[in-house]
Amino acid sequence: MKKILFIVGVACFSSLANAQDSSAVGATTYTSKAKKPVHDNPTLDKSFIWSIGIEPSAPVGHFHEYAKLGFGASLQGEIRTSKSIGLTINAGYIAYGGKTADSVKYSSFKYWPVMGGLKVYMGKAYVHGQAGAGFGSSGLGTSFWYGAGLGMNFTKRIDAEFRYEGWKQNEVNESAAANSGVYGGTGGTGGGYGGHYSTLGVRVAVNF
Repeated sequence: MKKILFIVGVACFSSLANAQDSSAVGATTYTSKAKKPVHDNPTLDKSFIWSIGIEPSAPVGHFHEYAKLGFGASLQGEIRTSKSIGLTINAGYIAYGGKTADSVKYSSFKYWPVMGGLKVYMGKAYVHGQAGAGFGSSGLGTSFWYGAGLGMNFTKRIDAEFRYEGWKQNEVNESAAANSGVYGGTGGTGGGYGGHYSTLGVRVAVNF
């Protein structure tokens, strides 16, 4: 009887030991899997991200008649409300060189745009819509600006966005043009470069 009890006891102990080993292996496997990220976040893991960007931009349409290639820079802040949504505020400066058209020399077009926006992320890619005000120098006045872009996060620090921007440029009256050194316009109807302006550009940014 004692031998039988001893054999049963050894069998129970062996079964318990094997069960504990299996649990330990399972726990190790689970822990290992838990540490491995399911989704690699392509952007900085922060609730607030700010960035510095450079912005080459080309005039298109009506604006192309008066302006050359533009170049600027901007500072942007972004509040990440979720993995896929970000709210942005962007302030910058951009200048387009003036062309000579119909024997008229146009001076540079210089603006300080300030715009708020919404970003929608799709993995590493995102779409970005913006709207705000553009403050022009040399009598260009203040105008409503808007734009939309398609961007890509190449790393957590570097991203690039290809975008369209447009605004309604009011004509500059003759006296303002004369006082500010802006050239263009014949007669008293304005500076001759009013209308809807459009640009295509790229913002290459470093994120912090």
